[in-house]
Amino acid sequence: MPGPRHAPAEPLFLDTAGGARFCLFHRPAGPCRGALVYVHPFAEEMNKSRRMTALQARAFAARGVAVLQIDLAGCGDSAGEFVDARWEGWKADLAAACAWLAGRTGREVGLWGLRLGALLALDYAREASHPVERLLLWQPVTNGAAFLTQFLRLRLAGELLHEQKEGSSTQALRAQLAAGIPLDVAGYALHPALAAAIDAAGAASMPPRGCPVHWCELLAAPERPLPPAVARLAEDWRAQGVDLHLHPVAGPAFWQTPEIAEAPGLLDAGGALYGADAGAVAMRAPGGMVRDGAERGLAFACEGDWLVGVLHAPARPRRHGVLIVVGGPQVRTGSHRQFTLLARALAAAGIPVLRFDYRGMGDSEGEPRTFDLAGGDIRAAMDAFFAAVPGLEGVTLWGLCDGATAASLYAPGDARVRGLALLNPWVRTEEGAARATIRHYYGRRLLNPALWKKIAGGRFDYRGAAASFMSLALNAFSLKRQVTQARASLPDRMLASLQDFDGEVLVMLSGADLTAQEFSGLSSVSSKWAQLLRGARVTQKILPKADHTCSRPEWHDRICDWTCCWLLAHARQESAAPLPSFSIR
Repeated sequence: MPGPRHAPAEPLFLDTAGGARFCLFHRPAGPCRGALVYVHPFAEEMNKSRRMTALQARAFAARGVAVLQIDLAGCGDSAGEFVDARWEGWKADLAAACAWLAGRTGREVGLWGLRLGALLALDYAREASHPVERLLLWQPVTNGAAFLTQFLRLRLAGELLHEQKEGSSTQALRAQLAAGIPLDVAGYALHPALAAAIDAAGAASMPPRGCPVHWCELLAAPERPLPPAVARLAEDWRAQGVDLHLHPVAGPAFWQTPEIAEAPGLLDAGGALYGADAGAVAMRAPGGMVRDGAERGLAFACEGDWLVGVLHAPARPRRHGVLIVVGGPQVRTGSHRQFTLLARALAAAGIPVLRFDYRGMGDSEGEPRTFDLAGGDIRAAMDAFFAAVPGLEGVTLWGLCDGATAASLYAPGDARVRGLALLNPWVRTEEGAARATIRHYYGRRLLNPALWKKIAGGRFDYRGAAASFMSLALNAFSLKRQVTQARASLPDRMLASLQDFDGEVLVMLSGADLTAQEFSGLSSVSSKWAQLLRGARVTQKILPKADHTCSRPEWHDRICDWTCCWLLAHARQESAAPLPSFSIR
């Protein structure tokens, strides 16, 4: 099949004073009519919004506007740990990105920020040593203190969900930060210095002057008015001479939706920012400061679309590599950067790794697709991996959730796949989910002191709880299921694939995850599954209290340890390098 007719976005690592920063450069079509540096949002919002960012960046490039996406220090694919990230360091990253893009395009550079990234862009623009051509603000955070409080509530929600704790509060969490103690929130280790900077930031004290400001505010419906706080701030800015253009747009809050969402109206508003009369200049030759080291970006074709990945290539790579297959509404970095950190841990042991985005996900082109239709994407990534790492002889597919399932369905059809590492595989059926919920959720609830406090205090909803339990029981034990189906169930399809696959399999399960418990329960309802999982080819590991994505550092480190030790013990080919020692962080 012929490859795409257009050039791909250029993935690169930009050298900065603070380390390498992953960037994606969208070259303008024809003469350059403008230049923008994109400033991404905070923590997991960065992952959820990556597709919308890619769609807008490609739309800008098609209109002749160059766009440079940069992952800030400790974020995404860039160097560093999140706990070491600082607000001022992020502004230094923006200065490096603006300098690179100005040198490449010969134009003054504007800033395009989303959510907290918009607030960071406003702060940077106040002190920038170069003219800021324009500001494009997507749903800007206007009050850093309120934003930080919302972020800290994720920690409280996690405690209630996984540990059934009561009595903690955002005030207590703020007290911990004030005492100088980093705080783990949803897998992100937040340093007190970064928290303090976010807490102190506010758009009211940052009226941008000297450039036009385009503010896009998403509304639930077209007839909805602007939020009062936005209207008041806009009026205040205009009174201070800000050249402000407000663009109310109807659409979903794509940075926080459970599944990847798009807001077409926002793309339409963005496309109108550069008129046909904007001056154009020829692009300059590629500039310096681009790093070509152990980690490098790859763009490779898949059925007419360009996919984006990051290759981790040790100086003396082993002959057996790992291809990380992303699952769920995730990008190649994974929740709380779990795949980025896993790949770096494996590369430190000499194991080459490739992470990539499916078509329609993250930075990759194309339309979104379900995990069971990702075979073409995985094969294209395998081809790119073998082309990029000479001497590679075999690969283990590593996947989480439906990424693990996609890897399992793909593996028998590609002789280059020698192993599977599966974390909390997705085998969801309605009855299986119900059985797992009854067995594990209700069992834990009955042992939870907080439940009995509610009962004693008269605050327990008996009728609602009984209705919920009966609904689950009917789903779990109903005798009205179809005996025959036009298509085999997902557990049956995965079983058949694993039976056809003759390589080694590592299964890692989180003890506090219903997806993992549903997979574990297959052995009790299927003798074939029980026989497979007891077989000599399969190694099983259980992390008792871990959640679905192993969000705590100690859980993540254990997954890295299990994966690396298993790979070194079971790789079929001898290493091209001496066996290294492996340590966690």
